[in-house]
Amino acid sequence: RGERRHITDNSRRLREWLEFHLMMGFDHVFVYDNSFAQDDGVDSLEPITDLFPGQVTRINWPSKVCNNRPGSGDNKGERSSQYAAESSCRLRFGAHANWLGSFDIDEYMVPMGDYTSMKNVLTDAYSRGKQILNFRSMRAWPRKELLSDPSNPEVQENRTFLQTYNCDPEKPPRQNTLPAEKEIYRSEYVLLHFVHYSTVTSVSVLSQNETDMAGLKWKDRYAEGATETPDELDAAIMLHSKTVLSEDTRSWNRQCKTRTYALTLFPMNKYDMRGHSAPCMVGIPFPLDAEPSQTGPVLTDDEGYTCNCFVNQKLEKEWIPKLEAALEMRGNVQL
Repeated sequence: RGERRHITDNSRRLREWLEFHLMMGFDHVFVYDNSFAQDDGVDSLEPITDLFPGQVTRINWPSKVCNNRPGSGDNKGERSSQYAAESSCRLRFGAHANWLGSFDIDEYMVPMGDYTSMKNVLTDAYSRGKQILNFRSMRAWPRKELLSDPSNPEVQENRTFLQTYNCDPEKPPRQNTLPAEKEIYRSEYVLLHFVHYSTVTSVSVLSQNETDMAGLKWKDRYAEGATETPDELDAAIMLHSKTVLSEDTRSWNRQCKTRTYALTLFPMNKYDMRGHSAPCMVGIPFPLDAEPSQTGPVLTDDEGYTCNCFVNQKLEKEWIPKLEAALEMRGNVQL
């Protein structure tokens, strides 16, 4: 948990997130639970992690996420306790895993194209000599038609977070992404990782003589050659379902009826990074196969709200129904 104390959906989010990623082929999840570092009376996440015996291990981590440079600008900030938790996981459990990744519970790794498992995505990447997969980040919006009241954009009890936030401001492959990418990496290759990127690898530590002896090409300025960004259409994509709060949507009726795409279609570099006027943070999906134009007339829904995001059809038609079935099979739990 970070510094946004008024977000109270952690238990419900975690249960859904764990169900989805275990369904996507991840073998084990280590949950670093910092509930006891908060002073708002939030209970432990243990009742949720106990629902997944043998697949999820909870680590009590009573430390706040100390973000000394909040915001989403070019500087990713100093996230000391988050970095420490990630380092702890890599050092304690990395030797028992082929691949590792550190994610927030609002970040979903989604196989695309013909892939049915993230494990297959990783296996194929490794066969091409890739040791690190880098996933772009773009903040998705909660869809208006799935909210009971967009001015209070809470996810309804009969909906998943994944479906509610399945609306990205760009079609894949996305370009206007945030500097908050995440990685899955080979634990034997990456020796030091810092939240969003690999800092030291088993190749970057080699001297020039050691590089030559390994049959590799020496460069005065090291450039990582074993990293790949998955094809977002045919391999995998990350959906970032960061919670939108009521304070973000109190003026949604006005903000969501703009007559330009400048702040709706490309909000990442117009708003989050440069602090311009807030875009509409309620998702108004474009019609299927729509190709919006920056110079042409804007597309709107039946109520006149400007379209600003795209529904991932593979998520909507394939993964979300399977997630709903898996959650139902595990049974209802009072959170």
